[in-house]
Amino acid sequence: MVDDLARTLHRRSDLLALLVTEPLDKRALEERVESSRSTIDRGIRDLEAAGLVERTNGGYAATVSGRLAAESRAAHVAELDGLDRAGPLIDLLDDDGELGREMLAGVEVERAEPPSPAAPLDRLKETIRRSDRYLGMSAMDTGTGFGQFFHDQVVEEGLDLSFVFTHEMADHLESNLGEKLPPMREERFEMRAVDDLPFGLGVGFADDWAVAAVLVYGPSSRLAGILFNENLVAVEWATGVFDRYSARAETVPP
Repeated sequence: MVDDLARTLHRRSDLLALLVTEPLDKRALEERVESSRSTIDRGIRDLEAAGLVERTNGGYAATVSGRLAAESRAAHVAELDGLDRAGPLIDLLDDDGELGREMLAGVEVERAEPPSPAAPLDRLKETIRRSDRYLGMSAMDTGTGFGQFFHDQVVEEGLDLSFVFTHEMADHLESNLGEKLPPMREERFEMRAVDDLPFGLGVGFADDWAVAAVLVYGPSSRLAGILFNENLVAVEWATGVFDRYSARAETVPP
């Protein structure tokens, strides 16, 4: 039964999508899809048999089940499209189940490769500049002056910054920032540490905007790329990941 429904959705998705929007008769359907009248007739019969479409005074319309089925298929297609584009980066992550499907639909992929190897980090910096509050997780040093950048954003721009580092990365940051770290902590910088992290993470918030970012590193510990997603479900997923690791992390003493 489920297989029959999946096949019908796959074969008749164009007709169903139109009927979700508004009731249409067969003549109107002919004008909107590149199919013959006989093909449309068969499609309508298939959708009716699956309970996805019903007759109305205006012709045919999607049922409640039809609308939900169309939305479910659209979400599935969006996730697969995101997986297709982000797959080469995702495959570099450890298979620990931490990366959520929520990051797939609507994902934007920035790869650290020629001709613009710095493009992912440039976009990340713009994301942070736009943010009033930023949550981050990091186990790696990008080697591009992010310590100084965060110092300036916190001390000079008023960024509310919370980070979870690995213990090794926290020690590295304290060593490199030195006297610049206390002014950050006097403002809005909270630093916590854990033994390990599944990937780099960022969540930026402003008044009417938010974004989630997943930083992916290659075998040589060099940044391979960053996944960005402004969808609410992606932001909620990323915030949840940060909250889980922050809750188990130790506060790094001043």
